[in-house]
Amino acid sequence: MTETTTPETPAEPAAEPPAEPAAETPAEPALVTAAPQPSEPPAPPMPPVPPLAPRPPRRKLRAAIRWTAAVLVFAALGGAATYAVTQPERTEIPGLKTPDDGRWAYPPIALPKLPSGRPRPLVSANPSGVHYTDERSLLLPLPEQAVPDRSFPGTTGWLPTAAYQKRYDFGLPDVARDADLALRADAVRHIAARAWTMPDGTRTEVYLVQFLTTGYRVVYFDGMAGVSVRGALDTVEDPKVQSPSIPRTVAVTAQAELKSSGDTSTRLAMLNAGDTFALVVQTRKGSLPAVPFHQTVRLQAQLLG
Repeated sequence: MTETTTPETPAEPAAEPPAEPAAETPAEPALVTAAPQPSEPPAPPMPPVPPLAPRPPRRKLRAAIRWTAAVLVFAALGGAATYAVTQPERTEIPGLKTPDDGRWAYPPIALPKLPSGRPRPLVSANPSGVHYTDERSLLLPLPEQAVPDRSFPGTTGWLPTAAYQKRYDFGLPDVARDADLALRADAVRHIAARAWTMPDGTRTEVYLVQFLTTGYRVVYFDGMAGVSVRGALDTVEDPKVQSPSIPRTVAVTAQAELKSSGDTSTRLAMLNAGDTFALVVQTRKGSLPAVPFHQTVRLQAQLLG
């Protein structure tokens, strides 16, 4: 039943229902508003209510709010996009050098041109994994401010096998001699090498050992298991060298000295890419930062991929 009310007029008391016989259970009363008695005078009129201040149309208000929010969102996205452009991800830009990030400034790096009709080394059309370009053209170029070690041939010659073997600690002369014979038996073709020193004293050596095919490189790498790089006898794995910038076809493992040998720290990385085994060694008196080492290894991996 619908309840009716008169604004600002007190409702008249409801008429009492007639008494029911005591023997019966009283029924639940219904909510009824009594009609005003005709004998009473009508209620005086209410004073007029002053009009409220006009409210802005809700649709326009909502639209204004939406436009304001949209402007703020696009401004934030625009600012983020601008930051992304002006502050690029350093790990994705080879050779990028920004203040205080520890990176070195390398020149622009590009893969050398392949001979006509020759495939890239790590594709299905080249099952032997042969690098058909001059291996010396795959050496990482010198970063800015680097002082080259002229005892390393760089792009002008090849490193003798005996000089390369001296980079390892075989323990005994007989073991070193056997390792040299094994390297020759594993059909090594050339060894390209470059070394340089930075103003802070960090020395970098890069060796690219090229074999006839991937199979010979695998035999050599397996045979070198357990052989230490000279100056880095006690090392631990450095997994932070891994990066999406390293080609998937290049296997990279890195190590850092657990405890420095004397006053010099050493970091090293081994790269396996088709017919080529690469060794990157960095040394420095005192502590050796990881950032330029990781940068150097990743760039060398890109050239080999």
